[in-house]
Amino acid sequence: MRYLAASLLLLLAACVQPSAFGPQVRAVPMDDLRAAAPSGRLSGVAQPVAYRVEMTVDPREAAFAGHVGIDVNLQTSAPGIWMHGADLDVSSVTVTAGGETRPASWTEVDPTGVVWVGFPNRVHAGGITLTIDYTAAFDANLAGLFRVEEKGEAYALAKSESIQARRFLPSFDEPGFKAPFDFTLIVPEDMLAIGNTPVASRVPDKPGFDRVTFLRTRPLSTYLLSVAVGNFEKVPAGTIPVNALRDWPVPLTGYARAGKGEELDAILSITPAIVEFFEEALEQPYPYEKLDIIAAPQWPSGATELAAAITYRESRILANETSGALFLRSMKGVHAHELSHMWFGDLVTPPWWDDLWLKEGIASWAEPAVLSVLEPDGGYDIQAVADAVAAMRLDSLSSARAVAQPITENADIRNAYDAITYNKGQAVLGMVDAWFGPDQFRPALGKYIAEYADGAADSEEFFRAIGRTTGNPDIGQSLKTFVTQNGVPLLETDLQCTSIGAKVVLEQSRYRPLGSDADPNRHWIVPVCVSWREGDASGRSCTLLKARRQVMPLEGATCPDAYHPNANGTGYYRFNLAGDGWNKLIAVLPGLSAAEALTAIDSAEADFDAGEMDAATLRRVLAAGAQHDDAAVAAAVLGIYADLMEQLDDAPGLRADAEAASARLRAQMTDQGGDPELEASLAEFDATILKQEAARTDLAAKMDTWLTDPEADGNLSSDLYASGLLVLLDQGGQAAYDRVLTAYDEIDNPAFGQSVARALGSVTDPDQAARTRGLIASAALGPRETYTMALLQMKTPETREAMWAYLEDNFPAFLKAIPAQWKRRTPRLASYFCDSEGLDALNALFEEYGDLAEGHARELSLAREQIHLCMARKAATEADLEAAFAAP
Repeated sequence: MRYLAASLLLLLAACVQPSAFGPQVRAVPMDDLRAAAPSGRLSGVAQPVAYRVEMTVDPREAAFAGHVGIDVNLQTSAPGIWMHGADLDVSSVTVTAGGETRPASWTEVDPTGVVWVGFPNRVHAGGITLTIDYTAAFDANLAGLFRVEEKGEAYALAKSESIQARRFLPSFDEPGFKAPFDFTLIVPEDMLAIGNTPVASRVPDKPGFDRVTFLRTRPLSTYLLSVAVGNFEKVPAGTIPVNALRDWPVPLTGYARAGKGEELDAILSITPAIVEFFEEALEQPYPYEKLDIIAAPQWPSGATELAAAITYRESRILANETSGALFLRSMKGVHAHELSHMWFGDLVTPPWWDDLWLKEGIASWAEPAVLSVLEPDGGYDIQAVADAVAAMRLDSLSSARAVAQPITENADIRNAYDAITYNKGQAVLGMVDAWFGPDQFRPALGKYIAEYADGAADSEEFFRAIGRTTGNPDIGQSLKTFVTQNGVPLLETDLQCTSIGAKVVLEQSRYRPLGSDADPNRHWIVPVCVSWREGDASGRSCTLLKARRQVMPLEGATCPDAYHPNANGTGYYRFNLAGDGWNKLIAVLPGLSAAEALTAIDSAEADFDAGEMDAATLRRVLAAGAQHDDAAVAAAVLGIYADLMEQLDDAPGLRADAEAASARLRAQMTDQGGDPELEASLAEFDATILKQEAARTDLAAKMDTWLTDPEADGNLSSDLYASGLLVLLDQGGQAAYDRVLTAYDEIDNPAFGQSVARALGSVTDPDQAARTRGLIASAALGPRETYTMALLQMKTPETREAMWAYLEDNFPAFLKAIPAQWKRRTPRLASYFCDSEGLDALNALFEEYGDLAEGHARELSLAREQIHLCMARKAATEADLEAAFAAP
């Protein structure tokens, strides 16, 4: 009897248990919701714990359907929660708490996809489950879950980064919200389905469809989700074998469009060595059960690090016998970048987008770090210096972002994807790596990964982790000064020789070009190394510049013949040389290392742009740089000559210098047995910049032969597709334009297709340019290509006015035709203006249509400043340049 009594008591207690639901709540008016909606980061009151997702995805249709259950930890009682979903047709929402399920409401409040899920009753803190049924149209502009057709086949692909997952999945779409996913896709029975994990089962579902269930994922951010469905060709590439750090083999598989599988061989073949490098350098195993390399027919960016299912725009990675040396270099770089993300960004994630550099900056640094080891003579360290120089050009603007820039609005997130995050992030990490040594820095990165695996870490946690692991707080502190403030350090240097030896006086400030309103009073902790030459002797001295002014002895030097304030080019700063320092450095510039030559040329050009160097001295710097043996240095000099030739309409001395540089490089290339990268650069320069008739005739003939038979032996390198097409278009008029468009439709070569857009965007003939504007209007070549052609037409002086007029008349339609995440970029179309009329036109366009270009404010500030600086530079230096380059 006592057992029965006890059972009755338990039953009674259960009956009077308080409900997980509290009092009823009223529906919130839309105006109140709009006022309360978070414009950026969610509060964290609701934390996702796990997702169960089922989606029906048929790329042949216009829409898809989904069902998702999300286990959520509610930190406090609430009448509803904020989460994410964009343009989803939600048919049902329920909330389950304490075993009881009740209907909820779904209201999309903000155009960035911020949603209010309203509960019928206040829900007490604790675990709840949201269940949502919905449908949505496939996106037409390469965002979220989009569909594309290529050569008669339809494909569906998910571009989740950065806040695009909400376009196909109701979710907590922030990087810091990591949770495991159980994914099931219902797909046509004759199509492959690819996700983040291996397939657990594939069984028939409704007629004509299969149910594909994937293994549960590790905790992932929503921006890492992969959904790919289509008639992909599957290319098994074996496994990455077990090693001392990993006791499971990693299946490696490639996926490409039907008929393109063999063009994945090159990228698949280099993958195991890159993965093994990261494992060994970080002392951390590859974190996932498999590794897929997916070549997407279309993709809005070059690649995205979807966890264990890295997805690339096919034109970046499909390689064949005509793939040029520059293409292959780029392919290896982007692949090393994305593979590093499996640790930096996927396994350890920044909690919010202001710390995007912790994945993109580190991944950019990893490119030369791994490739320089795998191909010691590949020049990847020199490429890293060139990338740093590119970052400094943008970082010279007072309106430039900091590497870790606070982001308060969803509309501003994509602005973090720029040269500051990528190239400056790479440069400052490379500087620290070189200063403190790989033996200290890289194992510290690995311990940081181990500490925060499957979680998130911000910049402060990163700085502390690196400093704690190395035992050297200077590492984190130096990094912090470069990461948290914008601008490029300028080191004013003065060599002083005394009876007891030589020393260099260093004084730091912020670099400012002519016309800049940036505050020069900026302070960094700068790792500085100075190299010097004295007769047959040479050496280098280093210091950590913590003060604004500091004196550094040059150990072993008495009075150097020349010195270089950025030894090996690893420092992220520019320099000026007092007294006759520039004259002495110019004399030895051809014999400097390539990295030192690049940084010397950049600092000289920057000094000229700041009004600190005259044009005659700049001309001598360029002439000395043109004597350098390295292809990267030559390319930098040729690029400056090209820019100057566009600025100076008739400068015989400039043309003579450019022709002499090209001729010397050709002779050097012949003597040294050829350099495919330099050969391609010279062919393009001679034909499209110098417009040498012999070079144009040769390139046009090669392009003509290639178009006639792309499979013939001795095919044209893909590095020359764009310039060859442009010369052919210049010479052939409308008939050539027709031929190029026909070839675009008939030749299934992604690199060629991309080159067609570049060539058609660069035409200058008025009739051809009008046809290009027609292609832009129709978006016939695709969203990415539409933007590319418009940008190139704005870059070209002959077509700029007509292109801008088109944009003024058709801007809303243009915004709909380009990738959704690129609308914010559109102010840079006007950055090629260099007069007040252009500035006024830019302001008027965005005053009228700015609301349609979400997130454009930062790019608008940059474009305005670039126009102002161009005007100031032109007014102050044009006469000096014309005089300096007046005669050979």
